[in-house]
Amino acid sequence: MSNIIESATLDDIALYLQREESLDRDSAHAAAQQVLNNFIEMRNKGLVKGWYFDDFGHLELLPTDSVQSWIDQTK
Repeated sequence: MSNIIESATLDDIALYLQREESLDRDSAHAAAQQVLNNFIEMRNKGLVKGWYFDDFGHLELLPTDSVQSWIDQTK
């Protein structure tokens, strides 16, 4: 999965928020834009490589190698 970059689009995230948070279409789209902006900010800071939906339909972040190494060390 290390090659996944932005596989969850703005529309995908909006649909997810509509389903999970029971938001109307416009509210879900506005919230999805905020989520996407935060994901981009985290990517720009070197914290994540991307984001995606897992096999269970959950929105997940793909950490950078350095962050994943830190996570693994804290286990």
